[in-house]
Amino acid sequence: MNTTSNQFDLSLAHQAMFNVSDAAGVQIACHEGSVWVTLDGDTRDVVLDAGDSFTATEHRRALIYALRPSSLSLAMVPSVAPVRRMGRTHAASGAKVTFALQAA
Repeated sequence: MNTTSNQFDLSLAHQAMFNVSDAAGVQIACHEGSVWVTLDGDTRDVVLDAGDSFTATEHRRALIYALRPSSLSLAMVPSVAPVRRMGRTHAASGAKVTFALQAA
C-alpha cells in the first residue's frame, strides 16, 4: 500500500466492492483488471480497464465493483473539487481525505 497522503492503492478480488463515501475530486485509476464505478444519483456507468482512470467531480458516494481481480489507486485531484466553507473557497489540496475500508 502506498502511504503518501494523497493516494491509496488497493486490490479487489473478483466481485469485491469498495465504497467511497464522498468521491468529489477523487481520481480512480485502474492498473490491472477491470472495475465498474457508479455514483449515487448519476445515470452513468463507468467501466475502467487497466490503464483507464475516472475522476468524480460531484459530492456523491461512489461504489467500485471488481469485474475481475483488480489493482487500482484512489487519489485526490486538488483542482477538481474546491471545498466551500464559511463564504470562502479553499483549494482541496489543503483537505485531508480518509478512505475507509467498508463493505459496500
